[in-house]
Amino acid sequence: MRLRLLFFVGVVLLGVSGIWAQDSNLLSKKELFNRARTVLLTSLEKKDFDRVKEAYAYLQANVSEGAPLSIFDEYMIDMELGRYADAIPKLATLGRMMFDSSYASEAKKERIVKDDALHKYLDDKFTSFTLGQLDSLVKLIDDSDVDPELKDLYATLIYARVVIDAEFYTGPSNKTSVRLSVISLTRADQFLERARSYVEKQPNAEHSGYLKTRIIPMVEKYAERKNKLDKDPYSYHYYSGGFHIFAGLWTGFMSGDATDYLETKTGNCWNLEAQLQIFRLTLGIFRNSGLISKLINYDEKGNSEDEAFGAKLGLIALDMRYVRIEPFFGFAGYTFSNVFEEENDGIFLVGLNSDVRLYTTRPDFMVFSLVLRLKYQAFFGTFSYHNSFEPCCGDTRERPPKDIEADFVIHQFGMEIGLSLW
Repeated sequence: MRLRLLFFVGVVLLGVSGIWAQDSNLLSKKELFNRARTVLLTSLEKKDFDRVKEAYAYLQANVSEGAPLSIFDEYMIDMELGRYADAIPKLATLGRMMFDSSYASEAKKERIVKDDALHKYLDDKFTSFTLGQLDSLVKLIDDSDVDPELKDLYATLIYARVVIDAEFYTGPSNKTSVRLSVISLTRADQFLERARSYVEKQPNAEHSGYLKTRIIPMVEKYAERKNKLDKDPYSYHYYSGGFHIFAGLWTGFMSGDATDYLETKTGNCWNLEAQLQIFRLTLGIFRNSGLISKLINYDEKGNSEDEAFGAKLGLIALDMRYVRIEPFFGFAGYTFSNVFEEENDGIFLVGLNSDVRLYTTRPDFMVFSLVLRLKYQAFFGTFSYHNSFEPCCGDTRERPPKDIEADFVIHQFGMEIGLSLW
């Protein structure tokens, strides 16, 4: 091999003898290295692997002298020469440079990368591939006589090319970092199978650490999310948040001790509500009107609906593609419009919203829905009345007692239409 290497150098020197004669100087090392890369490219294109080996050996022997030969170049040439046991560790080094943020390769710092015709030729062969070609490469190595652990490692790194993307960027300290992301699950199952096999069989190997702690979990998480989205494209919108507005009608009645003093009937019963949802919690405000309340046996000419205004806090108990269930509680001010009294601010309310999504846009960053809401809510309070009327001039009409303190519950059953952005 030494004699062949000397012979190769002699051929290179003879090929430039005209230049030596003109300049009367020996070629510089840089020119010799460039000429060797040219010979290497030509030989690879012609499949002249004997000359490939000679030029390759010459450049390898002079890496310490500044010969431009990157680890990537070596990997590609070793694969062309069928030296798989030599090629796979070099591919693994390239992979670790990308995947292991804590790894600082001295080889990467010392190697000179030359962007010339040879590099373009090798890079084109590396980046231009089909999935079938990748599968063929994996089968080629699986059928070879390399160590079994290298076979798993090679398959892992090859399939990672279509599963994982690396984005390089420079931080404030001029330190180059890599942002990894999963871009496809086309060969994710094969990637995970071979990566797990490698880590299981070689738990203490230098490449097992970053595969186990970073790369495998990243792909698993993405695959789990993707599978979940495939089953239900809206799954990541549930319990997430949004804004909802509703308007509707209701019917209801009053119960409790206050009915001994008040007669009630329903008028124009309506409800308006706006909600802000933050994950499972909803914060809402509402305005409500409709029940007509009057004192019994008291000649009142008014026929106005009672009004309520308040705030609610809800919890999304169930959120699915078509159904959402939300229990809530809140506080309100309630005005008995036909009874001369101050507004009652001590009203407590509880209820349940059952939403049915009638129409929903396709899943995107936000989703718009048309929603039918069935609502039950109950207002708990105390009716207070103070009668300051003093009869005179023979007025014998029946009057309510001077003072009334009676509890009541107002039950409302409603149906509403709403717009939801979630």
